[in-house]
Amino acid sequence: MSARYTMVDILVLGVITAVFGVVFYAMWSVYYAVKAVGGPIIARLVTYGVWFMPAPLAASIIRKKGSAFLGEFLPAFLEAILPTVGGVTNIYYGLGQGLFSELVYLARRYRKYGLIEAGLASALPAIPAVTLDAILFGDIYPVNEMLLIIIAIAISGFIYGVIAYYISKTIRK
Repeated sequence: MSARYTMVDILVLGVITAVFGVVFYAMWSVYYAVKAVGGPIIARLVTYGVWFMPAPLAASIIRKKGSAFLGEFLPAFLEAILPTVGGVTNIYYGLGQGLFSELVYLARRYRKYGLIEAGLASALPAIPAVTLDAILFGDIYPVNEMLLIIIAIAISGFIYGVIAYYISKTIRK
């Protein structure tokens, strides 16, 4: 498998960027609605994984170095351009979450793009997400609640990563 990106790879990234840029834009309303009803832990459990989906989706389809990072960063960059609550901070999220997703595939030496990798590539971004939430937005809770938030985000990410994997399997057929 060539390490060079083809025109098809670039087009796939473009479609993922456009689709998830719009999805990210819409997710802000969903997040705040769920948070109003269920609180911060439930909101993160239900919604955060959606923000992590494009990384394993791109990696599972393209299967090249950097595809998880680009799959996450590019939609976040588009989201930053759109008028969302996060604004320019979405770029920081895209960088952090993309890097943590990419680490999963790097650890597997870019040889495995299976279900577990997709789930982990979408769960690991919980670390930069919680860190950035705390630094940029002051979302700091007591230790036991912060632990539950991290776990909720990781579970959400894993679930949505598995969904992304199955979407990629359908696309790759």
